[in-house]
Parts: sequence; C-alpha cells; structure tokens
Amino acid sequence: MNLIAPLPEPIRRNLRLNTHPGLMLDKFVESWDERGRLEGLSEKVQKPSLEAVVRLSQRPPETLDWPALQRRHEHTLRLRGAQIFRGVTTGPLTLHLARASALENAGICLHPLYGFVYLPGSGLKGMAHAYACEIWLPGQKDKHEAWQTICRVFGWAPSPSLRELAQRLGVPPPKESCAGAVVFHDAWPTQWPKLFVDILNNHHAAYYQEAEPPGDWENPIPVYFLAVPPPVTFDFALSKRRGDVPDECLGQAREWLGGALCHLGAGAKTNTGYGNFRLADGPRPTVPSSERQELEVTLELVTPAFLAGAQQKAEDCDLRPATLRGLMRWWWRTMHAGFVDAATLRAMEATVWGDTAQGAAVRVTVERGSEIHPLLYDKQFLQERNELPRPPNNKTTQGLWYHSFGMDDTRKDGGERHRYQRWFLAPGAQWRVKLLARPTAFASADSNKKNATVVQLADATILLDQAKSALWLLCHYGGIGSKSRKGFGSLAVPSELADWNLDRCKHAAQRFREACKVSTGKSSGSPALQQCLTLQDVPTPWTNYWYALDQLAAVAQRFAQGEKHNVEKKALGLPRNVRPPVRGSFQPGPRVQKTGRHASPVFYHFAPGKDGLAIRAVAFPSPELPQDPTAGKSRAFLARLFNYVQQELPRLAASDRRGRNSPVNPRPPEGGAPQTASASQATAPRPIPRTNDRVQCVLLEEKTKKGGWKAKIDPDGLAGPIVNTNDVPPDKKPGDVVTLVVHSVMAGGREAQFRWPTKDDDNPQPSRRPGRR
Repeated sequence: MNLIAPLPEPIRRNLRLNTHPGLMLDKFVESWDERGRLEGLSEKVQKPSLEAVVRLSQRPPETLDWPALQRRHEHTLRLRGAQIFRGVTTGPLTLHLARASALENAGICLHPLYGFVYLPGSGLKGMAHAYACEIWLPGQKDKHEAWQTICRVFGWAPSPSLRELAQRLGVPPPKESCAGAVVFHDAWPTQWPKLFVDILNNHHAAYYQEAEPPGDWENPIPVYFLAVPPPVTFDFALSKRRGDVPDECLGQAREWLGGALCHLGAGAKTNTGYGNFRLADGPRPTVPSSERQELEVTLELVTPAFLAGAQQKAEDCDLRPATLRGLMRWWWRTMHAGFVDAATLRAMEATVWGDTAQGAAVRVTVERGSEIHPLLYDKQFLQERNELPRPPNNKTTQGLWYHSFGMDDTRKDGGERHRYQRWFLAPGAQWRVKLLARPTAFASADSNKKNATVVQLADATILLDQAKSALWLLCHYGGIGSKSRKGFGSLAVPSELADWNLDRCKHAAQRFREACKVSTGKSSGSPALQQCLTLQDVPTPWTNYWYALDQLAAVAQRFAQGEKHNVEKKALGLPRNVRPPVRGSFQPGPRVQKTGRHASPVFYHFAPGKDGLAIRAVAFPSPELPQDPTAGKSRAFLARLFNYVQQELPRLAASDRRGRNSPVNPRPPEGGAPQTASASQATAPRPIPRTNDRVQCVLLEEKTKKGGWKAKIDPDGLAGPIVNTNDVPPDKKPGDVVTLVVHSVMAGGREAQFRWPTKDDDNPQPSRRPGRR
C-alpha cells in the first residue's frame, strides 16, 4: 500500500517542510491510495499517520523560541492578577479524541498556533463545575448557600440543562442570569510535551454492538490514538473577572479545580485512568462527599509479565490503565454471565464500567509504585542460567518455551528469518491502583429505550464491591500481559483485599443483581464462575519463578502429548494443529467456525506460598469447544486435564527439590536499567519506518562481511546493510548523509535493510492487482 496525502502534487512536495503537529494531523495525513481501496485502516493508515505526528512533537520547532513564549504567557497572566498553581499528570493524558480531523477518533487538543498539547480553560471550568455540583455540594450542610456559591463562581443562565441540574440537586435556580466571577485560563505545560501512540483493543465488538455473548473467540480490533506520557506539569491559572470579586471565590474555584483534577481527571477516557493529576504543592484533596466510595491498593508481580503498548518495545512495557480496566471487566462478567442473558449482562456492565452512551460508575487509575526495568526475553539464556531440566527427548519442547511460545522466536520478514523478542517485567514490580465509585442508575436492556426500567443505585458501596470483586478475581486466578493464562503476569492479592474470597465475590454479585432488579436464570453463554472448574493450590518448594513456570508447562505438555492425534484436545484452545492419523471427533461451535480462534479456557496462576510458589488454576468450559450447548464435552476434557495436573504437580514438587536457587534474569540493555521504561512515563518511541520509505541516513565506517556499505538512519535510528551496495556512487565516503530507500524492516522493527534509489524507485510501476502489494 503506497499512501499519499490527498493534496495537489505541488503542495505534497513541500510537506516535509511542515513543523506543526496539528497541521500534520488535520490536513496532511497520508491516507489515500491511488491504486485501489484501503484495507485495515487502523493498522495501515491511522497508526502510521499518528506516528508521523509523534515525530513532529518530539521537540519545539526550530523557529519557535519556546522559553520566551512561556515567559510572555506567564507575564500576561501575572498582569491579570492570576493565581497559578501546578498539577502533574500521573497517567497518560488524551483529550478531544472526537474532534474533527483527517482521522476518526484520533484527535488531540493541540494549540492552533504553536502545536503543543494544552488544556482549554472552557474544559477546566466545566470539570470544576461538575466537581462542585456532584462531589462538593452533597457534602455541605447548607446546600442552598453552597449552591449560591457555585452560581457566583461559575455564573448562571436559564438554560434547560442547568434548570434540570438544579432540579436534580434539589436547589432553586437563581432568578437572574449572571456571569461567573472567576476566569479559568488555558493550562499550558511547563515543558514541551511529547506525544506517543497509544492503543485500545476492542475484544468483543459483536457483544457491544449486537448483544452477542462476549466469548473468547473474537478477534480484537486495535484502535490507535495520541496521548501524552506522564509525568507532565501544567500551570493552571485562575483570575477574578472584576476587581471587586471576593478572594473567597478565587480560593473556592482553586479548591474545586484541584479536586476535579485529582478525582475526576482531565480530558478523555478519564474513567480508564487517563488524565489523572496530583497537585505539585500541598496534600491531595479528599473526597468531601459521603456518596462516593474509594479504595487504594498496591499490586505486585509474582511472575514475569509480558506487557506492551502500541509499539511492543521497552518504552511501553508497563501496566497501562486501559489494560487493567479491561481485565477487571472480563473477570467481572464471569460473576454474572451464568445468571443473565447477553443483553442484560451488557446493560449491567454499562452501569458499572460505562459505554458510549453513559459514563462509568467506577473509575480506575494506575500509578507506578516502584522502579520499572524492562528486560528482553531470552529463552535460551533463561534455560541455561536457571538450570532448567532438559526435555527427555527431541520431540519435547522445553517447558518454559512451550508456554511462552511467540515471546522469543524467529519470524520471516522481508524474505529472511529474524529473531523476535518481547520485553517483560520481573516480579517485584508494583503499581498503586485507586478505585473510585459513585452512585448511578441501571437501565434495563429493553430494545425500546422509552420502555426501559430505570433503577437508582444510590449506594456506591455496592458498586465499589463490584470493582473489588473483579480485582480480587484477577489477582487470585488471572494475570496481566501476554501469556497470562499460562501463569505469566500473576499478581499477589493486595493486603486490602485479604479478607475477600470466592464466596464473597459471588455474594457481592448477587447483591448487585438484586439491586438492579434483573430477572435471572438464563446464561449469557460466556465464561461464568458458576460453571468453572478449579484446581486448588498445589504447594511447591520452588522459589525460582522461571523454574516453577517451566515445571508447570512440562506437566501441561505431557498431558497434551498423552492425547497424541486426539482431535478432542482442541478443547484446550484454537488454533491447534493435530497431526494425522487423527482419532476422536471435534466440531467447533458456529462462532468459532467464523473466526477460527478461541483463547485457552484454562488460567494458571502462581501465588506466594509458605516455602515456595503455590500453583492454582481455573477453567471455564466452553459451548464452542466443541459445539455443545451444555458445554458438557468441554467440561469432561478439562476435568481430565485438571485430574492429571492434580496428580503430577504434587508428585513432581515432592521429588524435585531444585528450583530454590535465586532466579537469574537477562541483563538490562547496555548493562544498566533503561532510562525510560513505559509509554505512560517515557518519551514516545521512534516510529518504525515502512518499506519503500525514503529516509535520511549516515554511511557507516563499518562494512558487511562481504565489504558492502552499511547505513544508519540519522541520528539514532535503525542500522543495516545497503542491499545494492554496487549502486552507491564511488565518491561517497563514511559519514556522508544520503537519502536511501527502506528495503525491509525486520525483527519487530529492530533491524533494517536499505537500498540506493534506482530508476524503479523514482518511477514505480503500478501493480497488476490494484490496491494490493
């Protein structure tokens, strides 16, 4: 796919001179293919386009004197008598996603003149007003006087929405209109903010759109958008509209705005943890309303976690708020899926976690609680240095490699095979997670919304218990990151939830269904706690987590080998290759037939034990593996697996006293911990160039084994050989800056090949099949 900006050729030739990220986003996106229709818009158009914006955002334009601009701006605010305070982002920040631009739901608020991210004063005033009305007002003794204070600060107009607000709050609307006494200025960053490409994956599109069961057979749909990584400091300025405005109004406005920043968040996706702030000076504002409930816990890794963002590099190997929230939603559904149909389940989920039509009742924020040091996964190194037992024969894979398939392997890219490795975090990494719940209302899943029954849920404790239950299930049975169902990314149950258990989660779920007044009895057809199988804790003497992961995988592999040629073992997940001669029968369900995939229904989990790591598991029988409305066939096969593991693991743990040595991990890059570790706390990674891109490179002194030229993208990008080295002019010498064409990019963006531009590059021939390459 050869994409161009849909602009006249004379303008396109000068796009390389653009230094404004906003113009790149709004006007100059390369989104048009002259040779055919576009396919895979999110991956092939949106992501590369956003990466181009990211490249422009890494530093102020050379023609802009950023320090002088900052000084002028601050001087202007001081002349207005503005009161300035600072807030620092603790999570990624994104805003104005839906603003009109050349891309769908990928906008961000950039200054129209200078191109940096800022927070408009209108939005700050709106969130401060929401905090004052929804959180501060309910906690005041004299609500009428408090309401008058709100109207003085923000102003009042007899609009239908404000009259409805006053009626809902139970306060009288003012008789006359008035302007607000306080001016909310735009919030500017103290340093030039860099952007990065963030990602959200919709794993259950048919569920959210058509009320289909939210099963594990759907293909995730990636959505890319721009965000600002933390920590970024912003200056928030408030001033009096007139000189006779009381100081109390200014102080009250600051209190409300500070509370909104810390408890509501700024921008978009705030319930997912985006836009969270802490004040640079002073204590964190407390929640004055008794109607809201909150809980703060610390999560800690027990086993290594393969975490990633849009780039899958060290820079975004961290626990993202969207990742945690998505996992909590998955486990929350298991508490209710066995009692209600899919449509009712979706309506209940929207009540707690929100959807496109209503805000969430539960907000989740994530902050780092420890230093984060991503490491590159090297399975051979880990096998040797941790003294993992060798497989008994060449037909058996090393256990650790068996369960971490795809995390360190070779892949064919550009006609050649290259190594692909994922980044991981070692156990001990910690994050502080805050859950904030508010009262809300449940609307029944009636196709005719006018007939939907609305039930008020005034007790936020019920809603907070939903989040607590989901988090406990995740920490007790699940994990975070890739391969989490194989035991990687296991979390310890936080001390704040130590008194929770499975029965308490079920009771909290029942209490919520009763509060919503939903009819029960029909299952949604998705994983449900009521139908799950559990493997109780198996204590082991293994303190080396690599050893424990290896031994569990070895047991699971031996079970699969015992089912050799048995097609029924597809009940462990699809796709799965069963070699002939095939025995048994297996017909996947209709939904799996459409997608050809189904995630493993088995979750392995590691937990701290008395003398070593304990291993537990849970499995969710699926009516799709194989097709069976009762899921009885799936249950029978999974029961055989658990019976085998229940027998083999204790025997292995009792006979193998190894695995008590300290785990050995690969060394951090360049012999030290990476300076940047997360897309949520680091500068944006350099976007990967695409095949046939023209790039500026430096010719290197180093040559290939055959004496050919090598080049590197200037100044610190990818390096690699020039494949047509004989076409390089003889007058070129090392250190020269030249324009090359990217021939191929391999190894997940860590290696590249270049070519000297030829006539074919200058005059590309159309392909035989338009729109395809």
